[in-house]
Amino acid sequence: MKIKVLYFALLKDITGIQEESIETNCSNVQCLKEQLEKKWGQAFSSLIEGKKGIKVIFLINGEIKDEIKDGDEVALMPPPAGGDLIRGRIDILEEIRKFRESAPPEAGSLVVYVGFVKGKIEDHQVLELDYESYDDYTKKRFQEIERDIKAKYKDIVDIKIVHAIDNMKPGENVMLIMALGRGRQDSIEAVKETVELVKHTTGIWKLEKRDDGDFWVVAGNTRVKKGDV
Repeated sequence: MKIKVLYFALLKDITGIQEESIETNCSNVQCLKEQLEKKWGQAFSSLIEGKKGIKVIFLINGEIKDEIKDGDEVALMPPPAGGDLIRGRIDILEEIRKFRESAPPEAGSLVVYVGFVKGKIEDHQVLELDYESYDDYTKKRFQEIERDIKAKYKDIVDIKIVHAIDNMKPGENVMLIMALGRGRQDSIEAVKETVELVKHTTGIWKLEKRDDGDFWVVAGNTRVKKGDV
């Protein structure tokens, strides 16, 4: 049977390609993993098996499951570094204005988190962050996070996630999370939890370009130098 395989972040560095269609007799993830390790060699195998504690997730048609069928799309995803996905820059003030104007009469608070690119990390100058995303999965995951947060925090009226996917310079805005609430406490807690969920459970990665080299940022704040796999 034929399937499509997608590679992201560090895995794309090793394979040199973003995606490919392959023939396989594998009907489960373990079998496919072994097939790909034989094809791509030791560096690929080392990463798949947990280099530096980095766990690669296999998504089948955007879901974590084991069975593979003809025509499936299999995405190999290192842990992410970090609604709406925006290809380009975020107009922060316009996004806040629109969200604030959508507030119903029972809302009485608006909490906003803005994440922007750092200019210095570990005493090294950051030149640029290059973001990439598994768009379909990430958009779906944003919707799940927003739904779950509203269910958990009863005073939350609405919450929205916006993330830019582009080549970003120090000081440029990357992530915006906004919560409308009946009171402030749930809004503050909801935004805090949403930030962590976006950073750790979505399909977004970043390549940090610094004066001492390029580093993939995965699993929160783990840095792996490009080519060092």
